[in-house]
Amino acid sequence: MLVEASGTAHPDAVWRRFTHPSQWSSWASQIRDVRTDDPEVRVGGTGRVIGPGPVAVDYEVVEVDAGLRAWSWEVVLGPARVRMRHYVLPTAAGGSRAVMQVHGPSAVPGQAYRPLARAALRRLVAPAADEPASPIEVVREFDFAFTPAYAAAARPFGITPATTSVEVGPQWLYVHYGPWKLLTPRANVVGAQVTGGFGFVKTAGPPHLSLSDRGVTMASNGDRALCLEFAEPVTAIDTTGAIRHPGATLAVADPEGLAAALGVGD
Repeated sequence: MLVEASGTAHPDAVWRRFTHPSQWSSWASQIRDVRTDDPEVRVGGTGRVIGPGPVAVDYEVVEVDAGLRAWSWEVVLGPARVRMRHYVLPTAAGGSRAVMQVHGPSAVPGQAYRPLARAALRRLVAPAADEPASPIEVVREFDFAFTPAYAAAARPFGITPATTSVEVGPQWLYVHYGPWKLLTPRANVVGAQVTGGFGFVKTAGPPHLSLSDRGVTMASNGDRALCLEFAEPVTAIDTTGAIRHPGATLAVADPEGLAAALGVGD
């Protein structure tokens, strides 16, 4: 499960609010209180979140990467421990994108929490009145190139030029392909090759999974695309994370430009 929201707040401001437990209730209305000895999230830090309502859950922070603006925690729900990953990315529009990701079996029942999480993330990325000015982080955006036949096949799945894009920021690669998302650090992209000549039946419509190597193809045309190779497989097709892809083929209008922006190529 992946939940996200975009807003005009600077990523630095969003990261501060995201990583200081004392501020969680200011943007997550379902949280009534947070009890912890840590003013800021840290690996090994623990605490208890009160809310929604009388619900109280214990947590432990397991990962923090300030450079990537990424952190993860495990929340104890009865006998289960649910790991939630959080990311803050700059956007091409000059604001920020906050992301919550849950993998594994917990992603399915976690769908019930999606509306609350999305509402909280929307408030998180909204600008605060006292937010200090910070330099805008440059994010390059690449459009998918649609041919008429591919556009017609993709439209029933919510895939259109307006719902697709590839963003390359200082630290992250973010792919938006209708309801499907791919998110990975730029450092995880280790190779790229321009390719093409796809069969319509095998690639049109929603993203396609290669049965031979488990790569994912997001083809808005059959002519040209950029095939990316990852050091660590990523999620895209399967929101539970059970299926991971060692590569992704993206039919952007400028595959050479995308390869150059990522700093990889033949």
